[in-house]
Amino acid sequence: MTRGAVLVLGAAVLLCVSPAAAAQTDPDLATQRAESLRLSGRPWHAAETLLAAAAREPRLNATFIVEGAKAELHARRYDRARSLLMGQPWLEDYADGEALAVLAEAEARLGLPTAAAHYAAARARTGGVRAALLAVREGLAWEAAGERDSAAAAYAAARAAGLSAIDPWLRVRQARVTRDTATAFRLLADLPAPVAREAGAARAQALLAAGDSAAALEALAQAGRSLDVARLARALGDSTRARDALYALMARAPESDDAAAAVGVALAGLAPRTPPEYVAVARAMKSHGGAADARLEVERALRQGDSSAATLVLAGELLAGAGRYRDAERAYRAAARDSALGALAIYRRARILARIGDAGAPQALSGFAQSFPADTAAPTALYVLGDMFADRGDWAGAARWFDELIARYPADLRASLARYRLAAQALRDSLRDSASALFRAEVAAGAPQRMSARFWLGKLALLSGDTAGARTAWLTLAREDSIGYYGLRARREVDLPPLRFAPAPAPAPAPSAAIAAALGRVDTLLLAGLDTAAQAEVRTILGRAPQQELDALLAWSDGLARRGFGPAAVRLGWQAALKAPNDPRVLRAIFPWPNRRAVEAEAAEFRVDPLLLVAIVRQESVFDAEALSPAGARGLAQLLPGTAALTARGLDVTFYPEWITVPDLNLHLGAAHLQELLERFAGRVDAAVAAYNAGTTPVMRWLARPGAEDPDQFIESIPYQETRGYVRSVLRNRELYRALYVVPTN
Repeated sequence: MTRGAVLVLGAAVLLCVSPAAAAQTDPDLATQRAESLRLSGRPWHAAETLLAAAAREPRLNATFIVEGAKAELHARRYDRARSLLMGQPWLEDYADGEALAVLAEAEARLGLPTAAAHYAAARARTGGVRAALLAVREGLAWEAAGERDSAAAAYAAARAAGLSAIDPWLRVRQARVTRDTATAFRLLADLPAPVAREAGAARAQALLAAGDSAAALEALAQAGRSLDVARLARALGDSTRARDALYALMARAPESDDAAAAVGVALAGLAPRTPPEYVAVARAMKSHGGAADARLEVERALRQGDSSAATLVLAGELLAGAGRYRDAERAYRAAARDSALGALAIYRRARILARIGDAGAPQALSGFAQSFPADTAAPTALYVLGDMFADRGDWAGAARWFDELIARYPADLRASLARYRLAAQALRDSLRDSASALFRAEVAAGAPQRMSARFWLGKLALLSGDTAGARTAWLTLAREDSIGYYGLRARREVDLPPLRFAPAPAPAPAPSAAIAAALGRVDTLLLAGLDTAAQAEVRTILGRAPQQELDALLAWSDGLARRGFGPAAVRLGWQAALKAPNDPRVLRAIFPWPNRRAVEAEAAEFRVDPLLLVAIVRQESVFDAEALSPAGARGLAQLLPGTAALTARGLDVTFYPEWITVPDLNLHLGAAHLQELLERFAGRVDAAVAAYNAGTTPVMRWLARPGAEDPDQFIESIPYQETRGYVRSVLRNRELYRALYVVPTN
């Protein structure tokens, strides 16, 4: 048995293999199957297939081992890819450097300094465009290892090999590491957009490479690179300038990625010393998930005498988030007299009192609404008042405040919610006329939920025996809200045939030469490992969208969707909708299905509707495999790490948190989780979708309410506004995917 076979077998022992993968035994067939899986967007399944075959085969050839390493690389299991190839006697002679290139990529992903030399060795064994792309990756690896001269030589080699499509980006990379500033500045001359935005920072890097740290520092400052200024100033011993740059950055843009990095730099040697510095670092911490640490920094600022309203309001927010409601209430009360932030402090204090059930909450909320009627929070204050009384079962008290809200702010979303609360209670009390009047008022006000009100007016007409009136209302709604949730629901009520659109042309029209060239540039950047540059090119495409014609927008959208830029593709689809809102091509741009084969395969494995699964993915991540929610959910199916780990254990699948964004593994776990929810709620799609968003515990509580057996009433009575909208959106998405794409019966 070869060393490679031992390594593969070791990996197979460490990784639990899915039953589907275990069925594959012949190495050659397994290799073919794995490649097919990878090309269909299922790299994790490809790796599983090869591992299963390896566990059953005593002798493995070089081809199988390399394909296994490639599969592990695509599945983002970089350490395993490296272990398969290290020390193989045929490594340097295999297929024009292919094995060396795979090893180098795995090492680069792991941050190992040996990556650059392996890229160089791979490049020496091949030619043409492949050699040029390897030269770029070699340059990146030399840069990461701090070897600037070698990096500059690699970038020069890439440019000489003819990567003209991305030459401006390569000029920037080469200039960054070139010690001869005259040469560097020539490379940076006359750069096109969006590359030109990188020139300032590249000029500074060139000065630094030449040893002119002082000039580099000024160039970084002129380029607006505050974080780099701080790092370089600190390295040069200028802690004052470093401190000023760091804390100014955190105060100015606490939500930015640079601010998150600035926190680490500050705490590593430039810790805050003054109240403004404590507050700046706290805001940056809070913006990046560090609320507990942020609270400690704010408390230090308060202890040093900072009594500004801004700091007190921030303290109140952080204390409330930690469940210290009384302390939060005191902080807001102390800020209430401030001319700029007083209204906000008064409102938040009132909400805290309501949260803890304080007897003073009604007076605080009503006082705020009376004192600040033009404040955007005034409608919410009145709604919370009504909600407090409704929760006690005092609907007369609730109606008083809901009625005031509706009278003062008839078109506000909170007034919409109030009408619905009152209408739902009227229906429970069999007061159909009152409910009907509330729904008609919603329509007359042009309020946010007017389509819902029109749907319910049809239901009330039907309950009253007015079949013709109900049908007329629903037919009109189906026509006027043809692709909205309520229009689609109305369509079902009157037994109209399912919505269908003309199929997409096959093959799709070829894009123009200019669009093809720009998309080719994005492809080349991605193949070269210049992902940030590719994203900059996509942002440029989005910036030019308003000036584009319909066909161009659709071509851009389709091209970006196929390349994994789902959110950008959908944005272009919405831009196209301004020109042709009912064009099926536009709807396919807004509701694309770029990873269809992977979604359908996972849906089939777990016996769930592929249309429901893609509807959830569209709503959760807009097909962004790296999507990260504020709550920490990740990937295409937006799974929390805990949910993903629990689901993986149930499937007997080995799982590590860093694997959560592998596209098909994320879909695999998401489909399994959806199946669990459907089984838990006896196949009720509405409840399962609600639980996917809000969790099972609240959904169980909502299902116990009177009338919850009616899906329409259940959805409308979901108290979480986000979840209510989420359920409607997912169900709408499912119907639109059904109308836009031909899907075999599952």
